[in-house]
Amino acid sequence: MARKNSFSSEKSGVPPEISAGGGEAAGRKPRGRAAAVGLTKDRIVDAAIAQIDEKGLNAFSMRELARTLGVSPNNIYWHVGGAKEDLFAEIAARFTAGVSQTLPPEVPWQDRLRAVFMAFHDAVRSHANVAPLLGAQLKSNGVANLAWVEAVLTALSDAGYRGDDMRNAFNALIGGIGGFVTMEFAPAPDDKAGEWKALFAERVAAIDADRFPQTHAVLPEFSNRIFVLRWQNGKHISYDSGFEFLLDLLIGGLAARAPNPSPSADK
Repeated sequence: MARKNSFSSEKSGVPPEISAGGGEAAGRKPRGRAAAVGLTKDRIVDAAIAQIDEKGLNAFSMRELARTLGVSPNNIYWHVGGAKEDLFAEIAARFTAGVSQTLPPEVPWQDRLRAVFMAFHDAVRSHANVAPLLGAQLKSNGVANLAWVEAVLTALSDAGYRGDDMRNAFNALIGGIGGFVTMEFAPAPDDKAGEWKALFAERVAAIDADRFPQTHAVLPEFSNRIFVLRWQNGKHISYDSGFEFLLDLLIGGLAARAPNPSPSADK
């Protein structure tokens, strides 16, 4: 059943006090052209995501973003914190803070983690070209993502994790989920993508049954449906069941090792 996507600029959930900085976060009002066009951080992030949706992350241009908004790049930097990396952190936060809304504390920690990561996956699916920014590039890190960090750490704390174990559990969750999503929506080569897909499909179909018997045996079911042996990403081929399988493994593993497992762990 399709899940409702709560992703929107109105519900990004990034409070000014934890943003990456900039004039808007400091409470100062824009002046000149930026004020005349009603420029805000939300408008900037919306336009940036739209550009990445259309052209891909590698083709992202701050100058083009400024032209789209009818302002100068400096106006954009003023709102988001002073650097392109700050804008990327705000984009990432749209996909993390917006799905990290506080859940009632009586909800078991496993269910809270599941809700956060399922909502995250739904949000990224709608803007797949942003995925490489979320999992594979340090420039998307930043304090704008603190709502996401807090939600996950709180769940792990409720499970009884502390110190090194909490750090390792956090990295396992974020690394596993982020890595899966990054691979799921990995873009095809920018140049001659159609030719590359056709050639790759031919090479997969020609896998030698004698040298790779197990791989060859599963090709009818797995070809273009598993990582490594595919030429289309998650925008075209659903990996939802694989994502949920990974999430079950991660949460189940954490529950098995948790000092304070909640009652839902026994269900």
